[in-house]
Amino acid sequence: MKRLLLTIISTSILLLLLAFSNYRNWFLDKPLDYWYSFCTEVRHPASLEEVRRIRYGLPYTLSKKIQEAVKAGHLHDPVFLFEPNSFYHDSLHIDLHMPEPAVFYYFTGLQGVWMNSPTVQKANYLVMIRKGEMKIEHIRTPRQLQEILTRYRSFTPIL
Repeated sequence: MKRLLLTIISTSILLLLLAFSNYRNWFLDKPLDYWYSFCTEVRHPASLEEVRRIRYGLPYTLSKKIQEAVKAGHLHDPVFLFEPNSFYHDSLHIDLHMPEPAVFYYFTGLQGVWMNSPTVQKANYLVMIRKGEMKIEHIRTPRQLQEILTRYRSFTPIL
């Protein structure tokens, strides 16, 4: 009898707190929102690829697009040079983050480097984002690579 009474009292207190205080907003924003999205996911299950896109965001999507371009273009032993994130932020004024080379390798199995990587001399393709489109430019000579590195030297690689 004591347990039943304590259960009823504690449940009543919790319901009162959730109904009339600041906890109501928290409850609606956090646990209840999570519950509704969970129920939606159960009713409409997403594919594994969709779940990855939602969880990992734009870096995952960009990595997969680069991987598709490699397969379509039959590129052999590509090493991709990514433009610095600060270039997109400072010059183009867009909030875009290229994947880190380690994360890019994890998503695709392909090698990527940043402007300040020790293996930047191995880069043979430049990945650029212009006007909402991704472009992959072939780097043919070491001189061309040095010109690219000089062009982006003022932009520090940031996450």
